[in-house]
Amino acid sequence: MSPECAFHPGVETNVRCANCDRYICSRDMVETPVGIKCRECALPPAAARRRGKPEQYIGAVLAAFGAAVLGGLLMRQLFGAVPFIGILSWWIALALGAGIAEATRLGARGNRGPAFAAIAGAAAFVCAFLAGVGIIGWVFAVVAAVTSALAGRW
Repeated sequence: MSPECAFHPGVETNVRCANCDRYICSRDMVETPVGIKCRECALPPAAARRRGKPEQYIGAVLAAFGAAVLGGLLMRQLFGAVPFIGILSWWIALALGAGIAEATRLGARGNRGPAFAAIAGAAAFVCAFLAGVGIIGWVFAVVAAVTSALAGRW
């Protein structure tokens, strides 16, 4: 009896990953310049995945600040020109920050990392300022955007 695939129990194989030496079936094989690897070992390092390309940074900035201006002005129109009062403004600021982080992720085509979190935070600040949620609202929006942008899943 042949060994089983480390990722698909019950599938027999004799092929091993060139990096981690686990048995892998044909569904998990990735050809690399140094041999066949499993999908986990074939991924670029996490630091390389976080670095964006210029078009991803441009897309992130455009999407984040576009959403910030639209969201901020929409909130200002919906709730009037006076700053929000009470906890409602904080909840709105949190939602705005999370929305800005999502817009940043979409603009960056799924890329995330500290640079994209900074873009999301700056855009969330602009959004909260335009919405008129006050200083505490600014803090809530920026914290929500940055933590959402750095989270493993937005």
